[in-house]
Amino acid sequence: MYVATIIPIARGIPFDTLSYYCLEMLNPGTLVSIPFGKQNLTGIVLETNSLLESKTAIKNAPFSLKKIKKVLGTFSYFEKIALAITSTSSQTLTPIGALAGNVIPQFIFEYINSEKVSELSNSNILDQKLFNEQISLGPTKDREDYYKRLIRSSFANKKSVLFVAPTIRSLEFWQKKLEKGVQKYVVIIHSKTTKKNLRTFFSLIKSSERPLLIFVTPGFCSLPRNDLGTIVVEDESSNLYKTNDRYGTDLRVFLKEFAQQFYLTIFWGDLLPRFETISRLESTNLPRTYIPDKLNIIPIEHYRTTLPSEVIELLRYAQIKKRKLFIYTHRKGLAPISRCSDCSTTVSCPSCSLPMVLKNKLKQNGNKERYFICTYCGENIFADHNCTYCGSWNITPLYIGTESLYNEICSLVGSDSVFTLNEDVTPDSVAVENLLTEFNQKKFAVIIGTTKILSYLKNVDYTIVPFFDRILSTPSIYTIEQTLHMIMQSNEKSDLGVLLCTKNSEFPLIKKLEMRKINMIIEEELETRKELGYPPFGLLIKISITVPDGYRQKIKSLVEDYLKEVDFTPTNPRRISLGSMKVLMVWIIKSPTNYIENEGQQLLSFLESLRFPYKIEQNPERF
Repeated sequence: MYVATIIPIARGIPFDTLSYYCLEMLNPGTLVSIPFGKQNLTGIVLETNSLLESKTAIKNAPFSLKKIKKVLGTFSYFEKIALAITSTSSQTLTPIGALAGNVIPQFIFEYINSEKVSELSNSNILDQKLFNEQISLGPTKDREDYYKRLIRSSFANKKSVLFVAPTIRSLEFWQKKLEKGVQKYVVIIHSKTTKKNLRTFFSLIKSSERPLLIFVTPGFCSLPRNDLGTIVVEDESSNLYKTNDRYGTDLRVFLKEFAQQFYLTIFWGDLLPRFETISRLESTNLPRTYIPDKLNIIPIEHYRTTLPSEVIELLRYAQIKKRKLFIYTHRKGLAPISRCSDCSTTVSCPSCSLPMVLKNKLKQNGNKERYFICTYCGENIFADHNCTYCGSWNITPLYIGTESLYNEICSLVGSDSVFTLNEDVTPDSVAVENLLTEFNQKKFAVIIGTTKILSYLKNVDYTIVPFFDRILSTPSIYTIEQTLHMIMQSNEKSDLGVLLCTKNSEFPLIKKLEMRKINMIIEEELETRKELGYPPFGLLIKISITVPDGYRQKIKSLVEDYLKEVDFTPTNPRRISLGSMKVLMVWIIKSPTNYIENEGQQLLSFLESLRFPYKIEQNPERF
């Protein structure tokens, strides 16, 4: 008798592996049907040990082992998938079962008894013996031409291409761009693919003797195809590659491990990939076509209205000349900065001149103290600060979200030609498309939105960023990276110009943008990260624990005693909701890149021993 360690395949399984007994030795990669509660799941055998070897573990287990219900077959393909999942799990601290449910499509097991699938899964990958990583960056048109050549070359070598994108819309966009001439050999699978089309596409995957161009979202990337030679991961910088469960697993890690196990070439494609990818692949020198040729820096004066006077003038000019405008805001709703009500001077950092944010700080005696803080460099000043220009004490907030801008622009040009895009007005892609159809039918129109709209946007004359300084002061290690990506997207989408409005035209980053020195910005940002030990040269780990208020001090002592050997920073505990008796406690660890590999399992064991809900995030955007 034997004990098999099995990876369960189902969404929402929060376990690493499960153990079942069987009467025969099962090879890694064997698919089995296992009982789990009141249902039967499909699982992949990771390893099998004799009963004698596992005797001690079985005796100490708080449960009795169940028997494997049925052996479905042994496939070498799934052995490699299991290895990729295991490796990804160790790097991301995601339970193996939870990860498997996110990357292995359930529907393939409906067809697993087919002989064709068995042959397909057991066949060796062609003659590839080397994993290779490359980068594809630059304007969309350049990447499109490159992918077309890549597909033709792969088909000539009798190898299929797997094309991965984070959203259905992005997938369909690239399908339309790349399928011309090979429509008969194109497969597209995502969460909204109908069962009828799933059967049709999977039949093609099983039976086609010709190479295929397979378009998938990340949850369907583990499709069995023995002639796969290349993976293209498009929109590489998108955060949508992270799962939306409690683990927030970055599936780009799995895609890389998948390519390594099968000796594939993987291309990371984007208008501007993540800086860590650019650094790892030594691709900091961008092509000439990458220069944002339509970019203009607009110095603005102090203003009393919500919008700068320069933007108001451009709005009126666009109304007369019948132009279409996109007004970029950093967030929806209301986003405050502070300024003098008498002379309109913004409260700016004395060190770096960027806008400051008003915050509350809890003092040791329990009272709250208000202060201004620069989220770019950390400088702070007291809330009773007087205006640096006129000396006035009358400092008031200025609201610059989508809602306040919508009201302001409507008062200038009328509401018939003004549109706004956020999660409330346009909650899904259908609503966005309907709004843009109406927008495109008008000769003069203004649309207000965040980065969400940029992937949909077309036929716009100008993009205006009225509060560029506020964007640069966003408290994130990825601020410059995301700002550059936004600028390059806007440059590609706008026919006549991209206008960045700033009160700090001498700020070093803004001067480099004005001179189009994009390479220099990237190199200096990477050098700064290297000095600070930030990604990709170090690792930042955010540990969040939710505890009842009465346990706050005890958990603080336990966690900080455990972390005493590493560089960590605690943040102020806060209530998880108004009136709640639970608080969220957060610690930020700065460590070498191998910390998770060396200490990850011990960290997990420690957090589980606290018996309170916790979450671990690697290199989070916000702290």
